[in-house]
Amino acid sequence: MSNGQHKQDDLPKWIWLISAPAILPIIILIHYLDPQFYLIWIEGETGFTEVATPLLLISAIIAGMLIALRHPALPAKWIAVWFVLHALGSFYFAGEELSWGQHFFNWQTPESIATLNDQGETNLHNMSSWLDQKPRLMVVLWSIIGGALAPLLVLFGKLSHGGASDWRFWIIPRRVCIIPGLMVALVRVPEDVLSSLGYAVPFPFDLRASEVQELYLAMFLSFYVVSVYRRLVRLHA
Repeated sequence: MSNGQHKQDDLPKWIWLISAPAILPIIILIHYLDPQFYLIWIEGETGFTEVATPLLLISAIIAGMLIALRHPALPAKWIAVWFVLHALGSFYFAGEELSWGQHFFNWQTPESIATLNDQGETNLHNMSSWLDQKPRLMVVLWSIIGGALAPLLVLFGKLSHGGASDWRFWIIPRRVCIIPGLMVALVRVPEDVLSSLGYAVPFPFDLRASEVQELYLAMFLSFYVVSVYRRLVRLHA
């Protein structure tokens, strides 16, 4: 595929090349300048990371279902199924992130759920590792391997997308996913390393790294599915 074709498939550069890497340093700067503002408007249950994550996922949900509606234009039906699974996973991710609306509407958790939930919230991921850590690990690995590694291999000529009749053209993430994929891999490293050595993360880097990682996971899913939908529309308008 030519460089021109490759660039056409990308999202606008200000989104993936400027905004995506800028988010983490901006969060750290806000934490340094105004810790109270950070706690309420960035880290809080209705703060930036908690709200931006499901908003990004909504775009992945919509794009995934739109890809499914255009399935006759794809070289194989299973490709549409692949993106429907991404849409369904994004729906679950977004719902769980918002405790299905409880964080905004502040209803009381039903007693039957509260007794099973580690944090007494209306969600499933605090009930079992099969509904939290294991699905999360799968998405983390996919974002790192698919989002960061695969596009880098393409850029260095070690992997090919093929043409529009090749499944790789639709499945392999493009360069717009590199930064979210790398951030997913790296954002928790300082906390994990220092914790293993018995040290606390120093201010102002003592963020809720897991929440920031979830934001970049949502960004990867959004960038990936939306970019495929844009490619599909461009080639089969």
